[in-house]
Amino acid sequence: MRHDPINPQYGQDEIKEVFVDGLQRDLSPEEDMLISGWTQTFNKSERATIINLLKELLNKHKRHD
Repeated sequence: MRHDPINPQYGQDEIKEVFVDGLQRDLSPEEDMLISGWTQTFNKSERATIINLLKELLNKHKRHD
């Protein structure tokens, strides 16, 4: 699998933002470390897919509240 050259920190930060928005709280250090380790393995396409899935899930959850 080809990994596209991008700033991995950007993808990690955007994924963390989705979690923080959805949870409506800051991540604990353990949660932050877990997400950082998980997201650093993604290429650009994988990051985009995960971000879109998380946002879709969050939007569906908000509509049911």
